[in-house]
Amino acid sequence: MKKNILLAMVLMATTQAFAQTKTDSTQQQQEYMNMYRRSLDYDDMSSAAYALTGYLMHGGAAQFKDTLAVVYYRLGNLNGAYKMANEINQANPKDITALTLLADITGRAGDTKASLDWYEKLCALSPEPYNFYQLATRQFLLERIGECKASLNKVVADSAKARQDKVSLEISAGNNEAVPVIAAAYNMLGALAFREKDTAAAKKYYALAVKEHPSFVIANQNLQSLNAPAVKPAAGKPAAKPKNQ
Repeated sequence: MKKNILLAMVLMATTQAFAQTKTDSTQQQQEYMNMYRRSLDYDDMSSAAYALTGYLMHGGAAQFKDTLAVVYYRLGNLNGAYKMANEINQANPKDITALTLLADITGRAGDTKASLDWYEKLCALSPEPYNFYQLATRQFLLERIGECKASLNKVVADSAKARQDKVSLEISAGNNEAVPVIAAAYNMLGALAFREKDTAAAKKYYALAVKEHPSFVIANQNLQSLNAPAVKPAAGKPAAKPKNQ
């Protein structure tokens, strides 16, 4: 009898302790979440990362792993962002945020093939013009020309969305320009036509790129290069070519 009473007392004490731990954990989660939100008000990503880490360590909702990965990315901690995104992807291969980070970070690291593989998975789940354009750039670099054209045609087909989305292109070292995705797609189609020595098609596509974005530096340069009269290049210097952007 005494043994049963003692056992009941132990179970009750354990239940109370668990309930208190759960209450404390919930309270800590709320404190970390409040810290995270305050950090965002001041664009303090370091504090935001700290707060989210604390929140997750105290049993916070797993969906905030996505958020922490993005915060790492914004901090320039690409290694941390990649590891977190990879962890999320292993648990849920259809997580769009994780796929986006994995595709982008591997591309930045110069692993074009891996980046292409991630973008293929991303485009299957999120067929956005921006994603197809990024896929096309990887296909272009890997000489997968037929696939590249197909991806660019998908960008152009969704013209309304492709006009809204922007992509950053490098004009020169340290200088970028933001252009609508549809303009960038037309410019790349022009570069592909030029490679195939189809000057008429190249001019058409470059002109369409400029029409979509009149201040598009790269497309304007490419169009001017094709429209300029042929000039014999100086000794030792290659003839000018449209930029394959």
